[in-house]
Amino acid sequence: MGVKTVMEMGSKAKVEKIRPEGEFYTCPSCGYTDGFHVSFNSVGNTGKADIYLICPNCHSRFRTGWQADLTNS
Repeated sequence: MGVKTVMEMGSKAKVEKIRPEGEFYTCPSCGYTDGFHVSFNSVGNTGKADIYLICPNCHSRFRTGWQADLTNS
């Protein structure tokens, strides 16, 4: 699983880029094994949002490359 560090989401904390594979529920930073919280960050006026995973234990944030469609169509 490749990890790339970037700064985002209005915080000075680093958001890491990850590539989840298979069933993904273990935090790569602290080893917490009970899954993640999910956060959305709107992408301009596209009607889409980037999906971020947040570890409930160590609060590390991960950018997955996934997007959600926020339109009602």
